[in-house]
Amino acid sequence: LLLDLGGVLADLRDPVAAMGLDMPLDAFWKTWTSSATVRAFETGQMSEAEFLRQIPAELGYTGSAPFETRFHAWQLELFPGVAELIRRVLPSYRVALLSNTNEIHWRQVTAGNDVFADFECVFLSYETGCFKPGESAFRQVTDWFECSPEDVIFLDDSEPNIAAALDFGMDARRVVGMVELEQQLLRVTD
Repeated sequence: LLLDLGGVLADLRDPVAAMGLDMPLDAFWKTWTSSATVRAFETGQMSEAEFLRQIPAELGYTGSAPFETRFHAWQLELFPGVAELIRRVLPSYRVALLSNTNEIHWRQVTAGNDVFADFECVFLSYETGCFKPGESAFRQVTDWFECSPEDVIFLDDSEPNIAAALDFGMDARRVVGMVELEQQLLRVTD
């Protein structure tokens, strides 16, 4: 069982409001997911300092507060009940995480909880250099587990990631939020 982090296990909240940006949320996500700066940062190829220097212009940030402060205000938080839900499926599955993320958000989401200690493996893009929807992100998982793609159930909130995982041969399903996550996990454990 391979799970995504943001949107599946953790609430992404409202990054536009947190960072004080003047753009619709859908425009933010389009910019964020297509940004070479974000990709470089979230694959460990760019330092936090360089990222924080470059990304404000891409996002059109014009606020007076230092952007670093605004970026850190975008807090990811695990959905309530995620830890218990994961522990319910552990007897039936080997569980792993596959996330496009950065060290800042990883520190935020893991502060004060140990739910990821129950995961057999955690694949973080900023550590592995592999970024979804690239095939290498999925291949690292099957190589590590020494399994075939069809042996993996993958839950993610991104349509492009789901499409890529399906093309790779995984049983991929789109899940957004705790309610859909619980519904899918109940289906696969029945």
